[in-house]
Amino acid sequence: MSLYVVAYDIRHSGRRRRVAKALRIYGDRLQKSVFEAALEPEDIQELCRRVGPMLGKNDAFAILPLDDRLDRPRLHWQSTPRRFGPVTLL
Repeated sequence: MSLYVVAYDIRHSGRRRRVAKALRIYGDRLQKSVFEAALEPEDIQELCRRVGPMLGKNDAFAILPLDDRLDRPRLHWQSTPRRFGPVTLL
């Protein structure tokens, strides 16, 4: 089991509520559109099958691993996560 952040940007409020309700089964809500979930590989497949049909073509949905112990790709729909440079402290 590995820890993931699941985040989404869904414009339609009905779809957004349905996705949030589905995600509550898998993990804890950290913010309005961000969940933390401990998932097995089969859980990820099930989550994708459950949430995928709820998404519109302009919605974004991402499943991001929280650790780098295993070489896992980022999973996302519709839009690719932006890559940010290193954070610098002032």
